[in-house]
Amino acid sequence: GGEGGGGGGGACGPQAERPAPAPPVTVLENGLKYLVAPVLGQKSGFYCDQRDNRAMLAELCAGRRLLDLYCYSGGFSLAAAAAGATSTHGVDSSAAAIGLAQSNAALNGFGSVCEFSQSDVPAFLKREGVAESFDVVVCDPPKLAPSVKDLRRAGRKYRQINSLAMSAVRPGGLLLSCTCSAAMTQSGGFLPMLHEAATAAGRSLTVLRTSGPACDHTLHPCCPESNYLTAVLVQVS
Repeated sequence: GGEGGGGGGGACGPQAERPAPAPPVTVLENGLKYLVAPVLGQKSGFYCDQRDNRAMLAELCAGRRLLDLYCYSGGFSLAAAAAGATSTHGVDSSAAAIGLAQSNAALNGFGSVCEFSQSDVPAFLKREGVAESFDVVVCDPPKLAPSVKDLRRAGRKYRQINSLAMSAVRPGGLLLSCTCSAAMTQSGGFLPMLHEAATAAGRSLTVLRTSGPACDHTLHPCCPESNYLTAVLVQVS
């Protein structure tokens, strides 16, 4: 909400101080604890829509190394660690997100398994030693296409990010690539974009699964805009 006026009101009146933000609350998802900041965080403070996708991917991470791109509060990393991943590495450009992810890892006793880096994701993926060094990679960027008119520009960004993400996957490994842009999901262009990204990276893909948000994120036929999240699991050769 906006800032309130006090005293005499109007432009010359003193401004009321905003109340201090509520402290983070702890929520449970599939047996894991997460700190959530509903006011300061992204969306509701936690990406509840990825709950089923986190559980699905975690089952494939036992004994494997996970790279969690755009990790926010570390949801995919913690789920993988709980399922027996040997190591996870989360990357996000936000210092606040990385701090939250580190707190969540410590809260669940995964401080020695889960590592987090504050970095621009494309820059991180171009570092020496990253190529073909992870068994499983999650690429879940923020909304790059807010509307249909943004699709062409966003498509280039999606191709670049996913091409780099594929390069980090060892041959035969897995990539879970996501878009939360309704315009991209409804365009039908996400899978073709992944194919183009693979071609640019010199890799080939086998699509294993395509999914959407968790089942409590319902889709009403009169509101097609609510069809926004696509998650595609591929094997990268």
